[in-house]
Amino acid sequence: MAIRAILLSLVSVVLAACGDSGAASGTPRITVQLNWVPEPEFGGLYAAEQDGLFRDAGLDVRIVRSTGGTAVPQMVAQEVCDVGFVSGDQILTLREQGGEIVAVFNVFDASPYGFMVHAQDAPASLEAMWKGAGRVACETGLPVIRFIEATFGPSTRQMVPWGGNLAAFQADPTMAAQCFITAEPVQMDLAKVPVKVLSLAEAGYDPYTVVMAVKPGRMRPEVLRSFLAANQEGWKRYLADPARYNPGIAKLNPAMSLEAMNLAAERMKPLLLTPWTREHGLGSMDPARWKVMSDTLQRLGVLKRAHEPSQVMSWPLAAAR
Repeated sequence: MAIRAILLSLVSVVLAACGDSGAASGTPRITVQLNWVPEPEFGGLYAAEQDGLFRDAGLDVRIVRSTGGTAVPQMVAQEVCDVGFVSGDQILTLREQGGEIVAVFNVFDASPYGFMVHAQDAPASLEAMWKGAGRVACETGLPVIRFIEATFGPSTRQMVPWGGNLAAFQADPTMAAQCFITAEPVQMDLAKVPVKVLSLAEAGYDPYTVVMAVKPGRMRPEVLRSFLAANQEGWKRYLADPARYNPGIAKLNPAMSLEAMNLAAERMKPLLLTPWTREHGLGSMDPARWKVMSDTLQRLGVLKRAHEPSQVMSWPLAAAR
């Protein structure tokens, strides 16, 4: 079956038998729950808000920030919010627990996660880092750690908890640390500490990590399409000129400097503007990638069974392409 036909067939997952998250009449209200503070990874959403794209689409959109640790998948499943930012593995694991949410828009086509090392005498690959000397700071319970251990074997480094302690990393030239490409490496660059990022995607672990999820039936099809179309246009505008929108985002998150936001936005672009998204549209997802992610997590023991892409993703904008 052609990929376009697959995408079109997936639309029914979310769009069939939908209700409405807003009032029975008047402007539909949509609550979007972030899983982190306002940063460039949500740039397109804020660009759409700043340019009035949601308003022009006849929508009343409210963006709710988080500080981490918010149970966004459960909030979406329990209809506490209409749209939530989650990771792909959270959708899959929630489904095994009886929750039913699906991804409808993906931000990063290539995973933004990796491991950060000091640029001087940097290992050539993720495997070389894993088998090197020194400490590696990471969250050991993450599925990616299971993947790395299954692929490369136990690490020869000392495993230490990672709480984002950049001072410890900066002081230890042998240390490696997990990172998000728009966060820790940007801070190190601004501190004039040269680093190299070893990509998890290049090592073979490339799940969708920042996606918008909804509960099927929560919104009417035309409301969901209008919201996603405005969000997609917001992303086009943000990627074309992030410096135009970052001051507004910086006001919402004074802990991250405008300089850091501008640098982060530039680092993001290659991960969003890929051959896939140029052909299928920003936010679109490849069903085959979801199948690989499900099969990988099952192989690692994170999931008990495999899940078909049509059960966990949809691309409502395919109907309008």
